[in-house]
Amino acid sequence: MIASLSNEKIKDAVAVKNNHGRYRNDAFFIEGTRLFTTALDAGVAIQSVFFTYEFAVKEANTPVLERLDKLGLTPEEVSPKVMEKLSDTQTPQGIAGIGARRNFTFADIDAAANPQIVICDGIKDPGNLGAIIRTAEAFATDTVVILPNTSNPYAPKAIRASAGGIFNVAVVYAGAKRELASWLKDRGIRLIVTVPEGGTDIRDIDMASPFAVVFGEEAVGASPDIINMADITATIPMCGMTGSLNAAAAAAVFLYESFRKRH
Repeated sequence: MIASLSNEKIKDAVAVKNNHGRYRNDAFFIEGTRLFTTALDAGVAIQSVFFTYEFAVKEANTPVLERLDKLGLTPEEVSPKVMEKLSDTQTPQGIAGIGARRNFTFADIDAAANPQIVICDGIKDPGNLGAIIRTAEAFATDTVVILPNTSNPYAPKAIRASAGGIFNVAVVYAGAKRELASWLKDRGIRLIVTVPEGGTDIRDIDMASPFAVVFGEEAVGASPDIINMADITATIPMCGMTGSLNAAAAAAVFLYESFRKRH
């Protein structure tokens, strides 16, 4: 059992957890039975796993440990104190580890028929970003594109907020917005940018054919440059006094409308 906080394996795992501010980190921190199960179901490569005795003796946790064992992994028991150091939550669940991020490119989008793409522009809060990814996966989105000024989708909080949805969509990092817009145009994929007001009512937009939709940061919305590149600006109709929805709520409304029209 690992009981020392200075153990090199523990220090390495904590470094991955704390270093989630890096934009394209190849390793990510994962915690909790549900996320491990979702990651394994999606074929995510798990590099290391740590668990506590208290976790292992609960019958409900046996299946995930058995699955890890069948993959040839050797989960390492750690003390509650070490797990507390590893954990990114106030109440550690007793299992944590490191996974390997899968590298998707725009070539993967080319392989999709009638793609529905979500673009995150300046979403700073990892919880909101994760919620958008969760919604995107729930409503049959093929790809989530992350623009450079957006939070890391593999930050621990973003992964938790995605409820593991991030493991079931292609996450692609984009560079210049103009190049992205040109790439979409060359493939006949319309660029829809959501705006708080003045855009086309989402109920009047054709969503059955290929499109990419941009959701911007709550406080300022999508950046002016990408709005200027839009084929369509879209607005969610509202009747209350609230001026706008936050990014995660807007994504849920828009993507449900898309799902309804496509199915």
